[in-house]
Order: sequence, then C-alpha cells, then structure tokens
Amino acid sequence: MQHSSVVQILKVNDSRSGVGKNGKNWTMQEAECILLDGDGQVSQVGVLDVPKDMIGNLIPGMYTATFTLAAHYQTRKIESRLTGLTRISSKSERPAPSADKA
Repeated sequence: MQHSSVVQILKVNDSRSGVGKNGKNWTMQEAECILLDGDGQVSQVGVLDVPKDMIGNLIPGMYTATFTLAAHYQTRKIESRLTGLTRISSKSERPAPSADKA
C-alpha cells in the first residue's frame, strides 16, 4: 500500500559515498525538505533520504512524495521508505499559452 504527502524540497545536498563495514560500496544523498499538511501549511521540517535511482537528479521544488512501509534490513524495524517523487508544476513553471491558435 502506498501513501503520499506533499513536500517542498528546499536544498539537495551533495551526494556522499564510501565503503561499508561489509566491504560494499554505498552512495547516499539527502534533501532538506518541508512537509506540508492537507491545507498546504508547514507541518514539519526535516531531511529526506533520496532513493538510489534519483541520486543526482533532484532539484528544489514542490513534489508529491509516495511512500511504502518496509522493514529495515539491519534493525528489522518497520519504517517508511520513499518510493517516488512527482514534481508539482507551479504557475511560473508552466509554458505560456501559444498566441497562434488554429
């Protein structure tokens, strides 16, 4: 089951990488975000872990974030995991209507 929330990404931090204790390479990136409630008001401010397939591809803006629940691979604690981000276009980002309508 997927859940969604509206988030505003303010800043995408530089990605980091290294080698874990198990010898496996890792890469991670975080985004500084505002979580908005159903009325569009600030609910919380925090950091969002960027999914591996989105590292290096995010820019600040408004997004609908989708989440699922999953067990953490080390602690086995149930936690939310970001599964997707869909950009919400603002009025200033929409292209101007064409003047030459046929």
